[in-house]
Amino acid sequence: MMKKLLGIVVLSFLLTDSAISQMKHSISKDEFKGTTSHYIMTESVKPNKPMSFPYEDTESTLVVGCKEKDYYWVYVYFNKVNLTDGNIGDGYYSYTLEIKAGESFHKVMATQDFGNTFINFNMTSSDRETVTKLMGLYDEIWIQFNHYQDGNRFYKYDTRGFLNLFDTNCKIAY
Repeated sequence: MMKKLLGIVVLSFLLTDSAISQMKHSISKDEFKGTTSHYIMTESVKPNKPMSFPYEDTESTLVVGCKEKDYYWVYVYFNKVNLTDGNIGDGYYSYTLEIKAGESFHKVMATQDFGNTFINFNMTSSDRETVTKLMGLYDEIWIQFNHYQDGNRFYKYDTRGFLNLFDTNCKIAY
């Protein structure tokens, strides 16, 4: 009896821990346009080193969205953005970011519209595809950002469950 109870407790802990760590899925319906968007996102994460004041609460979330399985987009949302070393474009900054997946490193381009809290991987389809491919192949990816006055910080994103959610909700877009 005690072994059975202990087994149930351990199993429920493992299932709960796994469910908390995996990527989440949400749906947004636009009643006006009659469209549905799907969002697959990580939990919010903090950088590997603390940030200096006033950016001590910086967190980010990695998000993949798709609309009606026609196309998809990838971005990182920050509650506070203070990046540096971006190239100035017409209404946006562009950044070269480094992603670590397993033991390999990949450079991708990303943009940020002036004043926005989103860093988009939509500069070219190859950058967006690189990020989603790495999310599907690895349970965790690290993305490094250069924060103003704080230097390089990386964020570890738990991408477990991404491929299943993406295939189910955005398969045509992939």
